[in-house]
Formats: sequence, structure tokens, C-alpha cells
Amino acid sequence: MQGDPLFSSVRHVNVECAAHIHATIEVVLVREGVLEMTVSGNSYEICAGEGVFVSPFEAHAFHSVEPNICLVLEFSREMVRYFFEFLQSKIPIKHLFTISAEALSLCDRLLSNGQADYVAAQAALAPLCYDVIHGCVFEERKQLADGSLESVFMYIDGHFREEITLESVARAVGMHPVTLCKSFSKNARVGFHSYLQYLRCSYAANLIRTSEMNLSEIAYESGFGSIRSFNRAFLAVYRATPTQYRESMNIK
Repeated sequence: MQGDPLFSSVRHVNVECAAHIHATIEVVLVREGVLEMTVSGNSYEICAGEGVFVSPFEAHAFHSVEPNICLVLEFSREMVRYFFEFLQSKIPIKHLFTISAEALSLCDRLLSNGQADYVAAQAALAPLCYDVIHGCVFEERKQLADGSLESVFMYIDGHFREEITLESVARAVGMHPVTLCKSFSKNARVGFHSYLQYLRCSYAANLIRTSEMNLSEIAYESGFGSIRSFNRAFLAVYRATPTQYRESMNIK
């Protein structure tokens, strides 16, 4: 996905985050304390030594009711192709799992390096994915008869910075707009417009963190038609305006 790395890992203390979605795979490991998390409407109280798996396009939120330290690992399908193939036919109905000592040790070592090391990341993700597969509960995913949803996501991920609509995407992939709308919401667990806005906001947040562009430039570069629509969408995704987001990281 544009603007996002193949792999990222962050250590959080008492994390708080509003409901959001993304196209990557995410695993949250609690190192100390207790973290509350909601994934696709399911609430979990995660204790030290436990983790939560979030598949692509699942809405999830974090809430710290007591002190905790957690590790958040986000990775794309390129990092774990075998695991992504497993997810193509499965959908999680229980996201909580117990972390093995081997996986936790490798994840700790990975974060201690300070920067993403892709070889080390793949070594850490292998036992972690094993824990997820055998610790979570999955059910068979209902597949689209025409198998076209993958091409829909690929098209949107490659064109979200342009002026695209549900109708233009449907024409590009050869689907009827009504069929695309229903299939998208059913299989992605999020509406087309919400997903599009999330991609644009995620791309904008990356520009805020890594560039010296002003917010108006970032808004248009990310695919928004106006600074007003940018502010409204960003606030809905991050619970902060772009200005507040920039100020929270002391970015001038």
C-alpha cells in the first residue's frame, strides 16, 4: 500500500487509539499490565503474555484502563505470504491468543534494534503467525463468486490519491456499482467511502510525519478535494485535526 512500509514495530506505554482500519495485518502483544481492545465489535481484556490478532480491514481500537506496555507489529502480505494465503480463506472470530516464549523473545529483540530489519522481522513473524493460527479461532470466509475483490483493493490502493468514486472503480474492474458496494462492505467489513478516506488519511499522516509540506499541500497530495474535507476525514480517523496531529509530534 502506498505510503506504508512492509513492516513496522512500535512499543507503546498506556496506548489510546480510536477505532480505525488498515489494509495491513496487525498483531498486538501485551508485555506488562492489562490492555483493553475492541476488534470488529468484540471486546478483549489482554493480560501480559497474551496477544490480539487483527486481520486486514478489521476496525479496532485501544483503551488503557490501567498501566501497560504493549508491542504493536504491523506487516504486509509480502512479509508473510504463507500466512496471508491462510487468511484468504479464513476469518477470525476469536482474536485473542497466548504468546509463546520464542515469539516474544524474537519480537523483543526486533524492537531493540530501533529500525526495521526485514530479515529479523521475518524470523520473528514466523513463530508469531504460528501462535496466531493455533491460538485464535477462525471460520471459513465466504468468497466472492467472481473472485474480483482482490483487483478492487489493488485498484483503490493504486489510485486513492486521484478523484475516484465507487462508480469509476466499478468500471475499472468490470463490476456493477451495486454489486461492488455490497461485496465490498460484506467482505471488507467497511464501506467503500470509509476505506477510501482511511487510505487518504493514512497517506496524509505519513506526509505529516515525514515531510515539510504544509497541510494544504498534504491535503491535495493525499487525494482530498478541499482542506475542509481533509480536516473532517482526518478528525474522524485519528480523533485529532491535522494541525493537532502535527503539534502532538512537535512537528513545525
